[in-house]
Amino acid sequence: MKDKYTWDEVEFAVDQLSKALQDKGITCVAAVGRGGCIPAALVAHKLGIDVVDYVNYNRENGFLGDSLTGRLQFDDVLFIDDATETGGTMDFVRTRYGNAAMVAVLFCAEDSQGNKPDFVGCSYAGECPKMPWEVSDGR
Repeated sequence: MKDKYTWDEVEFAVDQLSKALQDKGITCVAAVGRGGCIPAALVAHKLGIDVVDYVNYNRENGFLGDSLTGRLQFDDVLFIDDATETGGTMDFVRTRYGNAAMVAVLFCAEDSQGNKPDFVGCSYAGECPKMPWEVSDGR
């Protein structure tokens, strides 16, 4: 099992996602949690989308806020996270923003039992490796 993805693997996943997302009518990319911030910026840049919002959510604390205030429809918003293992984030996004919301991840567990994202850059087996932007915090 690998410990950490390389930037080349991230770029490959971004390219795969971007190809699948062209012509989907996306006008806004929303990063989910801190894990989705870098993938959201990379995908938005690749697709030429200028609007990047955020959804502050994590498994431990749940929903902590977003920058999507005033928006009534989410069918042109792509919610993006770095990876999914359980599908919990997908469940949250679809419950909060509706089933029309598009959800993407760079990496998805092959054996994920939960709610699946609409778009996946690449799949992985076993435990999800760390992302190249994650630094050890001594925990």
